[in-house]
Amino acid sequence: MSKISYLLITLLLTLAAIPFPALGQEVQENEISPQARSQFQKGERLARDNRLDDAVRAFKEAIRLQPDYAEAHHHLGLAYARRQQYQDAVKEFKETIRLQPQWSQAHENLGVAYIKLGLWEDARQAFQQTVGLHPQNAEAHYHLGLALGKLGRHQEARDAFRQAVKLQPDLAKAHKNLGMAYMKLEQWKDAGQAFQEAVRLKPGDAEAHLGLCAYYAQMGDKDAAAREYRTLQSLDKKLAQKFADLLK
Repeated sequence: MSKISYLLITLLLTLAAIPFPALGQEVQENEISPQARSQFQKGERLARDNRLDDAVRAFKEAIRLQPDYAEAHHHLGLAYARRQQYQDAVKEFKETIRLQPQWSQAHENLGVAYIKLGLWEDARQAFQQTVGLHPQNAEAHYHLGLALGKLGRHQEARDAFRQAVKLQPDLAKAHKNLGMAYMKLEQWKDAGQAFQEAVRLKPGDAEAHLGLCAYYAQMGDKDAAAREYRTLQSLDKKLAQKFADLLK
């Protein structure tokens, strides 16, 4: 791996902020008691109002009333995640999966919680389950690529990011991380194309411009690298300075 790509990877790996996926279609539950459903709906309202402590209490009460209420366990896990209580979130997502093994979003949220805890192999397994259950989920392939890359499985990460952009061509972050995977594999031309597409889709993404800057520097195109660096400075002066410091 070249010095340029190594420095870029070192820098960008410290920057990733991975959100939990938005709620999609919920699973079919067993018959839910009116009392448990009322508490669950109360928890939903409180969570929307960002009253997370109260939401947690409401979801817990729904579960006390009906322990096999998978949707309540899932939402309790999401509330814990928003409070950065990721171990508690893992516990609730696992219980959701025990009750509803085919619920792909619970597997994906479990994977994101594992990422937050730095448990990359556990995350990989969760995302592998997700894409097995829902192969058309571009975000899940993207998350799988992140986990594989962190584990040093760069070819598999590249393939996961490729699948993500195939399924959702406008997923800029997947193009950006595909560029990173190509750089790790020293496939420079492909890396440049991926970063260019990321910048085209999201011109304000400083990290994508950083990738393109590093690519041009690696290729010896000083003028293009300088142009991208100026763009990077205009978008994120701190990131530009960090990259400059690493090159010294």
